Amino acid sequence: MSTDRKDIMTYDIYVQMVEGYNEQVRDLLAEDKTDNKLEIRSCNDDGLSLPNATLCSVTSTSDVLTLMKLGEVNHAVSCTALNNRSRHCHR
Repeated sequence: MSTDRKDIMTYDIYVQMVEGYNEQVRDLLAEDKTDNKLEIRSCNDDGLSLPNATLCSVTSTSDVLTLMKLGEVNHAVSCTALNNRSRHCHR
């Protein structure tokens, strides 16, 4: 951002991290790990939303990386017939 415009421009950046796993959408940044399943809702513009997904404010790339590490810890891992630690999901 240009230095002469920094006093008139403000912005907020937020991060969400979710995964689709076993036909469920889970919030990877939820504080309550027992209640992290999300409901998908339709939007007026033919889109989808996850209204209860955790929304974290960030101010630096370090904040984003910290949240990504937290999400990775909460990421679903389960066994399959071919692999003891399958990590197949859609993020």
